Amino acid sequence: MKQFIQHSICLLILLCVTSSFALQGDGMMITKIIVVKFPTEKNGKKIDKDGFPDLYFKFYQDNKVIGKSEVKDNCKKNNPYTFSGKDMPFRIEQNESYYLELLDHDKDGAVRNNKDEVISVRIPISWQIVLQNGKKSGYLLKDENNGVEFTILVEHLDGVAAAGEKAYIKFIKPIDQELVPPKKKVLEGCGPVAAAMLMGYWHTEQGYKIMHPSDNFNGTKHPWKTIEDFRDKADTKAWGDQEQSATRKMKMEDALAHFVKKANEASPGKPKLKVDMLWSIRRWEERKDKIKSELRQGSPLILLIKKMPPCLKGKWVNATKVFGDHYIIVNGFDDRKKVYYVMPGWEEANKSTTSGPEAHSMENLSHCVCSYSEIKESDPSLIWIKR
Repeated sequence: MKQFIQHSICLLILLCVTSSFALQGDGMMITKIIVVKFPTEKNGKKIDKDGFPDLYFKFYQDNKVIGKSEVKDNCKKNNPYTFSGKDMPFRIEQNESYYLELLDHDKDGAVRNNKDEVISVRIPISWQIVLQNGKKSGYLLKDENNGVEFTILVEHLDGVAAAGEKAYIKFIKPIDQELVPPKKKVLEGCGPVAAAMLMGYWHTEQGYKIMHPSDNFNGTKHPWKTIEDFRDKADTKAWGDQEQSATRKMKMEDALAHFVKKANEASPGKPKLKVDMLWSIRRWEERKDKIKSELRQGSPLILLIKKMPPCLKGKWVNATKVFGDHYIIVNGFDDRKKVYYVMPGWEEANKSTTSGPEAHSMENLSHCVCSYSEIKESDPSLIWIKR
């Protein structure tokens, strides 16, 4: 094994710059790893007993494992495999040493003393690659001695973002409530609207077929059919002669799970989506950390706020819209400013208006900046979709 680890390597990396952050050269985030070449045998023996390795990556900082990708089962030689789930994306900061290692997963969990088989050497990934070669779109990274080759897709980040101190998810369409046809006496509800904003991001930006096909959703038009279908699945309704519609938390989770299941079935070959939730009874620190970690990984969240925070009560807000138990979207945070970027669901706009935090500096109903303390006092529950 020592001789195996000490093999010399020649490196290939392909860098795809798609970040909404300014390119400062301070760090990067590995969003995808595409394996295009790997061995199925080592020293004359099959790496996996059936000849089809169950591949995954370990991510090291120095000698410590700090993350793993999802496992791809029964990988066939000469087929490309894309990794983007579990602990990904991986962050690369300046002046730190990182490594990626490809392994075969042992399904029995080592109960028969079988351990995961190391397939590649630990391949160094650091900002030195950029410093030595300049900011190119392509850097070649291979472990030639072991027949391993893979492509890494990354986003370049400024220093604050590389350290995970801020994140912003762009291109989420702000959606407002419309009156439900045909009677048009009841509003669609903040829950279905927040769900449509969330699902619209996964549909247009991540390529999951999660919106209702009749909407032909491209991030611009109001998704009538998706919201109508969601209202039905979530049992959203108005009581008495009220115009406002309400959606219970558990029904929100159930309806999102329904759409996610359909999206997974309609999006073969992509990492599976799932729905997660944190109740307001959890400690605030736990909820705050979850908001940040999910946003860092590219997952916007729905917040169900119990009390309307001052940031959503400004004089520019219609007084009839200021009430508690309201669903909103949080799609960014900044630790230095101690703020969240949120979308209250009170005005419809083209998705391009969420191309960066600057959209939230405008005093309109589709965007708002809320301080950490304001959201804390609103006592939110969290519901989100993740890979």
